[in-house]
Amino acid sequence: MDNKTTTWIALLGALLIWSTPLAAAESDVDTLRSSIAAFKHSDSSNYAPKTIDRAEAYLGAAMLAHQQQKAEDEAAALEQARASLAEARQTAGGFRQRFKPLLEMRQAAISITKIITSSGQRDESIPQLMDQANKAVQIAITSHEQGDLNRTQTQVDSAKADYIRVLNQSMPWLADMADSEVGKAANAGASQFAPQIYGAAKARAASLRAYLDGIDRTAPTHPEEALYLAQEAKHMAQQVKVWRKKTGSHEEIVLKEREFNLRLATLLDMDTDSGNPMLSRIQPEKILAAATSMKQTLEEERKSHKATLLQLKQQYETDLAARLSEQSSELTQAQQSQMSGIKEAFQAKLERETYEQKRQQRLRALFKPDQVEILVNVDGSLLLRLSALKFASGNSKINSKYYDMLGQLKEAIAIYPERVIRIEGHTDNQGDVKGNQRLSLKRAESVRDFLISAGADASSLKALGYGEVRPVASNEFDRGREMNRRIDVVIEAAPAK
Repeated sequence: MDNKTTTWIALLGALLIWSTPLAAAESDVDTLRSSIAAFKHSDSSNYAPKTIDRAEAYLGAAMLAHQQQKAEDEAAALEQARASLAEARQTAGGFRQRFKPLLEMRQAAISITKIITSSGQRDESIPQLMDQANKAVQIAITSHEQGDLNRTQTQVDSAKADYIRVLNQSMPWLADMADSEVGKAANAGASQFAPQIYGAAKARAASLRAYLDGIDRTAPTHPEEALYLAQEAKHMAQQVKVWRKKTGSHEEIVLKEREFNLRLATLLDMDTDSGNPMLSRIQPEKILAAATSMKQTLEEERKSHKATLLQLKQQYETDLAARLSEQSSELTQAQQSQMSGIKEAFQAKLERETYEQKRQQRLRALFKPDQVEILVNVDGSLLLRLSALKFASGNSKINSKYYDMLGQLKEAIAIYPERVIRIEGHTDNQGDVKGNQRLSLKRAESVRDFLISAGADASSLKALGYGEVRPVASNEFDRGREMNRRIDVVIEAAPAK
């Protein structure tokens, strides 16, 4: 193929590259997934690995939200995924553009290392230098992705130094191999049958030798091309010799070129007629014009898509701001309502506590300290221990001298009309257990009956006899036994609301 054909191939490749990222409107999960996959399969993904991983993570979140039918979450995750993909493209493009000389130097070092290794030459220092340089490049990529430009530049400089050492150590071998291949190409008749490629190979080999001899202080770019061009010149010369001996070979070359032009024209949507035997004579200028037109169309579509995405992003941000404002307002109202409820509950609690304190004050005011011991339990119940009330031994009859105190007890329980009142009788451990239980119950019933006769509500009064099973002091002493012989009046806690 001639130079024009090569140009068309390159242009077609460029068109394919241009068309790859044009993912419609990138508005759904499948389209975005394809775009991310295309980026990951490209060389660019090597220069933004963490960012593209983040894009995949957001895409996964969007897919999960889609399955759960959470439209807002899906839209937010997709927006983040698109932003991460755009960031990955920008980061990768920025690194490749800013450090293009480094990447070209690395590619040259890799190519030369492969050439020397395949030729059987061995230098143990070269693989070590390549490993050091490649690690520095990887650190530089990570630092660049994190925005640490100072560290990035330091690692880039380190990698460059190692690649230069690899190239300098490899060039003598490469120059010898290139000179040898140029000689082989000359013997094959390359100067006659492949003059352009052969001339380029000689020039590259001479440039390489001039640098090694100190004649030229500037290192040649892509020094490995001297060897590749010499090998290609030899191969081309040999192929031309074969074509000269083969009848019809020149026509075959022309027909293949025309077939290629036809395929290009078809891909570019040019008018074709496969039944026309002269159709293959499509002018290269027309193909180039069609390719240029397609490129312009794709560029316009790209700009249109970018404008659409920008508009969607702005609309999304506007909607998001509105939703956030609405949610903030709702949250503020909810907080205010909650605070209002807390204040009301606190006020009600305070009022209840104040009310209970006042009732307890009224209760305590009814009795003298030596008459009734009043205890307030943690559950809100009250214990009135009638320490002044005494019964004759084995008797449950109430002496008239206690009528006034019991009358005050009736007024006390009237302060708590909504509560249940338990009147509990207790004895010491002297005598029979069952007898003590019966006696304690009778004494409690005597107190209850007195209260009822005094006008207390009978439905709220309960009489219980515990006998000797709940002592409050030791029965080993007279004083303890006297304390255990008692009547306790329990005002139960208020029922839960």
